[in-house]
Formats: sequence, C-alpha cells, structure tokens
Amino acid sequence: MEITEAEIDEYESLPPTSSMTTHMAAGALAGIMEHCVMYPVDSVKTRMMCLRPNPNANYRNLMDAYYTIVRYEGLRTTCRGVSAVIGGAGPAHAMYFACYEKLKWTIGGTRQGNPLANAVAGCAATLLHDAVMNPADGKCVLENH
Repeated sequence: MEITEAEIDEYESLPPTSSMTTHMAAGALAGIMEHCVMYPVDSVKTRMMCLRPNPNANYRNLMDAYYTIVRYEGLRTTCRGVSAVIGGAGPAHAMYFACYEKLKWTIGGTRQGNPLANAVAGCAATLLHDAVMNPADGKCVLENH
C-alpha cells in the first residue's frame, strides 16, 4: 500500500504536540502492547536457539515448536516471565519516544527535523531504551530457565 502525497500533507498538518506526557504515554502503551503480543514468539525462538535443548525437543520450524511446547507444557509456558518484560517495556519505550521527539526538535529545529537530527535522536533514544530494557530481558531469561 502506497502513501499518497495528500495523506502525508494531512499528517503534517496535524497540530504538533510538545507534551512529554503524551509522548511517554504513547510510547509506553505501544511498547507494552508490542511486547505482550510478541512475547510468546520470542519465548519459542529462545527455546529453539538454546545451546542445550531438551533431548525430546526436535522442532522443524517456529510453528512446530510453538505447537509442541503448548501441547506438552501448556499455553502458559510461552508466557512465563512476561511480567518482567512488561515492567521494563513501559518505562523503556516511554523514555525512547520522549527522548526521540525532544532531541529531534532540539537538534533539527523543526517538527520534521532533518535526517542528521533524526539519526542522532534515534541513536540517543535507542541507547536510553536499551539501558532500561536489557536488564528486563535478562531477568526474563533467568526466570524461564
């Protein structure tokens, strides 16, 4: 699906928001939703990449692994540890969105910013996000094993 010039102009004509609260709330909700939806897939992928898998774990692909885990261990197994990720995802994504939007405006000087400002803002926001999210992901891995 291709975005038309009219749709871009419509988006750009929306009133800008400089509210950190708005950016943080949007980021936190988006991050929590994304991690809740993808967590079972991430759990199965982690299980498939395990260096010392269970001898009975002979998975052909992602769907086969998911089906086998749910069948023999239950649906809850794929979601074990999600609370740690949710606890980290909200603050991490809130800080990411707030940092990105603030730096994009501060460095670029305009609402859209410029490519260099967007890149610098993205790098800084990613570093801040990862500083919060990586410990939460590590705790999750420890809870699952």
